[in-house]
Amino acid sequence: MLSTFASVVAESGHHNPLPAPAWLYGVFALLIFAMMLGVLFAFRQAATKLPAAHNTVAHDDHGHDAGDHH
Repeated sequence: MLSTFASVVAESGHHNPLPAPAWLYGVFALLIFAMMLGVLFAFRQAATKLPAAHNTVAHDDHGHDAGDHH
């Protein structure tokens, strides 16, 4: 069956050209991945920028028993 399919494809002779060179698709893919990496990099450590009791951004507890955490 595979040889029959290969012979049909080889005999058809119909070729659909790509609208751009094949290497350009790789460049587009790399650019898209680079943009996604930039977005991911922009939001790095976003959770620690919000003041909360469990991270080092919250500096509201400056009592005598707070300790030296700076």
